[in-house]
Amino acid sequence: YKAAPLGENLSIKELHASAKVWNDRLDAWLAERRGGHVVDTSRYATFEWLINTYLSHDSFLENVQEFSRPDYKRVFDRVSDTKIKAEKTGLLVRIGDAKINQISVRTAEKIYKEFLDAPRTSEKVVSYCKTMWKRMIPHYPELFRQDTKNPWEGVTVKKRAKNIKGHVDRATVYKFANAAIKENRGELAAAAILAFEWLMRPTSIGAGYAPWTGYRGPAHPDKISVRHRKTGEPALHPLEFVDEDGELVLLYPDAEKILKQVPKYGVSIVAQHNGNLFGDGGYLTQEIAALAASVGMAGFTLDKARHGGMTELEELGLTE
Repeated sequence: YKAAPLGENLSIKELHASAKVWNDRLDAWLAERRGGHVVDTSRYATFEWLINTYLSHDSFLENVQEFSRPDYKRVFDRVSDTKIKAEKTGLLVRIGDAKINQISVRTAEKIYKEFLDAPRTSEKVVSYCKTMWKRMIPHYPELFRQDTKNPWEGVTVKKRAKNIKGHVDRATVYKFANAAIKENRGELAAAAILAFEWLMRPTSIGAGYAPWTGYRGPAHPDKISVRHRKTGEPALHPLEFVDEDGELVLLYPDAEKILKQVPKYGVSIVAQHNGNLFGDGGYLTQEIAALAASVGMAGFTLDKARHGGMTELEELGLTE
């Protein structure tokens, strides 16, 4: 919302009451943007207390980017709510209620095994918890076990066969891009090009990390600038050079031909027709899949386009 009517001829009391509805919504939105973490000091030194403290601590906020934080919160919440049998009593114990110094290697292994049905999540449990222990020990050394400072380092993670991501070649990417232009979906054509030529992740494309101002902008009229999602640093890619004969050589003629046909709906090269970003979620991916299916290219994805660009570089003999 850019603005909301509060009413007419309101008294001060009525004005505050009317504004409160919107202020509460704003506060809730801001809390969600920050992760909504409030340190629970009522159960000092428990696993759940450690999680809440870590998620609000600079050691987390300065090292984990905003778009990744909800995933940490989700995984930690699941760990906290996990129940395992206590060795001495045989009773089910909620992990979030356990004291930090009660988490031994054996306990960490039990927690890990509770998530083996979802291999990727089980790996995150160990990775996230191991990092949390490592970063919080210097701040609260007296709360952790003295015999095994970081029990998560003792957990053996099972190896799994990882899926090999598919890829599409240059011809397929540009076939999709040209089809998207014909269907008046220039923004989706641009998304495919950004993924293939400049190896942008789908979430970065949807979140607006390739603005129009970075494409042959005043500061760099011969380059395209896309920002790195994790660091925020701009990556400048030359679009042309002058050869030995003084001739101008375009490095991405096919890509620029597509970009010149993309309407400027917003600040970002890839934006919805109303100017809004597609965002971090799967909306852009869904739109790509739907269009691909409608033009007879079912199975085409931005991930495949990005990995196609990487594969092309690899086949040309470029190193990482």
